Amino acid sequence: MVQDFKKKKSLLVIRNLVIAEVLAYGLFLLLALSADWAEMYQGLFIHRYLSFTVLEFASLGTIQIVMIVWMITKSVQEEQDIKEVIRQGEHEQLEFKTTLRWDVKRDQVSKDLERGVMKTIAAFLNSMGGKLVIGVDDRHQVFGLESDLASLAKQNHDGFENHFNNLFVSMIGPEFRQYVKLSFHYINNKSVSLIQVDQAHHPVYLKTEKGEDFFIRTGNATTALKVSQVAPYISSQWRQ
Repeated sequence: MVQDFKKKKSLLVIRNLVIAEVLAYGLFLLLALSADWAEMYQGLFIHRYLSFTVLEFASLGTIQIVMIVWMITKSVQEEQDIKEVIRQGEHEQLEFKTTLRWDVKRDQVSKDLERGVMKTIAAFLNSMGGKLVIGVDDRHQVFGLESDLASLAKQNHDGFENHFNNLFVSMIGPEFRQYVKLSFHYINNKSVSLIQVDQAHHPVYLKTEKGEDFFIRTGNATTALKVSQVAPYISSQWRQ
């Protein structure tokens, strides 16, 4: 799983570099066609010591090096960012879940755990947004997604995201998926999922077997509002 993730990430980096290369060459071609830069350069004093061809290729090489360094730096920064998120500990806009669906104590799939994840996301959507990290326990220890992945028909990150999407659509609704971003990261060779949630533009109800519930964040906890509390909260949260 680790090797597959790294291979996929490497391919993504290569793809982005190729796109950047094409854009860089396209820009240089556009500049070359828009004016006779070589002739203009010959009028400069530096032309005696550095030919235009050398300058042109040196500029292209510099751009390529900058892009490669930027991509590598971005990759390293992502890992540092997720570690910093975990280091913060749970608060109003951050919560940890050990797993998405695998009950570690009972050693089986749990619908209650899936509902708990969706409940937290619904609360973030109804509040000021937030981050949910799956694969980390309350003590900030990295448990990983491996147990969750093993319980799925498609035992990889794509399968995890597909299952997450199915849960989200059935329990929250497809119209709110645009406010949620899911990404995967590795810490000590264990994968975790970071779910970043923005505040929704409309109230979000969590669909359950008994009907619909309304959740918000209160401190570092997720709280269900009573029917009498929902309307005033919606009125204050989504003022026209």
